[in-house]
Amino acid sequence: MSEFHCLDIEFPNVDLNPYFIDTKTEVKQIHHAHLYSHQDEIELRIFYEDSTYFGEKLSTWLNNIDSKKFGSFIKVKLTENHTNEGLQKIDFSEAKLIGLSNSTSYYKGDEKYIIITIDTIKSYWDSNEENKNTGEFYLDDKGFRVVQSFYGIFAPKTFFKNDGKFEINRKKDATKFYKLGKSSFRPEFNLYSKGNVKDRTASIIKEPKIQFKYQNEITEKETIFYGNVVLMLASFYHHLKIDYTLRRIHLTESTITIKKSEQKNYFDRNGSLRGFGINWNFNKFLQSSWQTESITNFGMLSKAITLFNQSHLVDNSSAFLIRYNIIEICDKQKQDTEKFTLTLSKRQIKQKQEEALSNLLETIKTDEQQVFKKRWANVLTLLQNKPMKNQLISFLENQSLDPNTFPITIRELKELRNNITHGSIDKVDVELLRKANILLYRISGILILNLMGIKDWKLNTEIK
Repeated sequence: MSEFHCLDIEFPNVDLNPYFIDTKTEVKQIHHAHLYSHQDEIELRIFYEDSTYFGEKLSTWLNNIDSKKFGSFIKVKLTENHTNEGLQKIDFSEAKLIGLSNSTSYYKGDEKYIIITIDTIKSYWDSNEENKNTGEFYLDDKGFRVVQSFYGIFAPKTFFKNDGKFEINRKKDATKFYKLGKSSFRPEFNLYSKGNVKDRTASIIKEPKIQFKYQNEITEKETIFYGNVVLMLASFYHHLKIDYTLRRIHLTESTITIKKSEQKNYFDRNGSLRGFGINWNFNKFLQSSWQTESITNFGMLSKAITLFNQSHLVDNSSAFLIRYNIIEICDKQKQDTEKFTLTLSKRQIKQKQEEALSNLLETIKTDEQQVFKKRWANVLTLLQNKPMKNQLISFLENQSLDPNTFPITIRELKELRNNITHGSIDKVDVELLRKANILLYRISGILILNLMGIKDWKLNTEIK
């Protein structure tokens, strides 16, 4: 098997000729390229004629675009040769530009090339009948904490071979698959051995993954969505952004692989649900009834959980604003307008209102009375409605949270937000901000649990 794939690359809606310097030789529409997919890096080598200055022109153009949308500019065609055996097509549409390298030493024969590094790539391969309707979603290094609670203590006797495959004993209460829409899943370790035939010892390598089983009629879009739901749950539970490095989805028409380069530098932390009064490990968490509500509220949950994890990476003032924003994101309720009970007929009410207007007009200058009458008409409508409850208080009560029990008042929380937002840092009480952050951490986590349909939480209002 070749170490790279051969492609023809085109930038169909981009004219590179005006960039860098004016050249006599125009840039070709289509360029040959080699795609290398390493463990920690996805590399695209694009070949071109030296006289076109394609590399320099492309580099200049890339400085003027959004790197996150890089893949949307590319059109790919596979070349027919042995390097692409079994490969049906490649999709760069979601690829983000990571880096570009252009050196005077980058030559293969007479052709010069430029190296572009991207973060993700999707490939479609010939279907695998043996693994049809299954999926393997491999997690990054942070994913070990997702899987480890499903297994017992790692000792030599826990490993055994079954039909040539290494396995580890799972805990007795952690063997089943969890249902999710048209799929079922469970966290697993993928095991393989590594060693040289000349060495006396060999290593057994563990890879954390989410193993999926699918129903026959499932679509590619659904398989990716279910994978994202599980990833969202894991990231929230552990208070850390966890990601997939490789997704391999076996469907009837093809096997789809989605490769993503792994983030190696990150701020590590340990998380759980204890701050919300729930003493579950991740296995117990998955056994709760979260499926229906998590699918329904996926969009809102994704935003809230992304912010929730981000709030652990910033200073206290920023963390406070982020957690306050989570409450606002979760608050989508509309209060019903409640009207006063009337004791007179419509005709009598109209007469009283006209009398009141007549009396009020006596207090207004004659040349301004017409404007006052228009204002009066608007006020009459508002006067029929009872005063509405404070939106934030109403929402929290609707979420089974009683603001009267909070160690910090809603007024104090709002004042903190206003002072931080407007840059009045000298008005911020550092100790109050510390306590407010703890309170909002608990509240925002509980609101996320409510969106998942989990009601087993308990708000601890004691802050030391």
